[in-house]
Amino acid sequence: MDIDYRNEPLTRYLDAAAAARPTPGGGSVAAVAAALASTMASMAAGFTVGKEKFKAVEAEVAGHLDRLAALRGRLLDAAQRDMAAYQGVMAAWRLPKETAEQQAARAEAVRAATRASLDVVEEVLAAAGEILRTARRLADVANPNLASDVAVAAELALGAVRAARINVAVNLAGYTDAADADAVRRRTDAAVAEAERLAAETRDIVLAKLNA
Repeated sequence: MDIDYRNEPLTRYLDAAAAARPTPGGGSVAAVAAALASTMASMAAGFTVGKEKFKAVEAEVAGHLDRLAALRGRLLDAAQRDMAAYQGVMAAWRLPKETAEQQAARAEAVRAATRASLDVVEEVLAAAGEILRTARRLADVANPNLASDVAVAAELALGAVRAARINVAVNLAGYTDAADADAVRRRTDAAVAEAERLAAETRDIVLAKLNA
């Protein structure tokens, strides 16, 4: 991995993701999707803070703004780290396996590299879930003129969660730690279920406002 896309134009990242090469791949793109979700939630919060009409929730919404900014930074880092994690997994699989000692070392390297990749995916999953919880709250309290943007935040975050579930499955396909794999699956299933619920609630609230 030669390029740090965090300070590159968006078009360069998009062109790289569209190219016929392994990275940036699905894990990185899921992180970027979640980061984009945070921008729409932040915009809605930004149009709420400082308005007399929303004075009662200003401190709360300002807190959401700070957390969303932090999440955005974490997600951009995750998008970059996912590429490094993928390369680590591939490097582990390429280790020699002629002797029993080499086979054992290779198996442990693959396990550790896969766990590192899962760490990134689970971080994206958690961050996207936090964005969804924030969007659900903003659907109730944010400036209603930004309701559609709140819904877009929720839908993008839900897409990121669903994408992360696929990335979890990809990593677990070659993962040999059965107990850890079961725990990851349980956490992922719970996160997806919560995300589906929060996105549906946010969608319903926003559509009711738009159709009022």
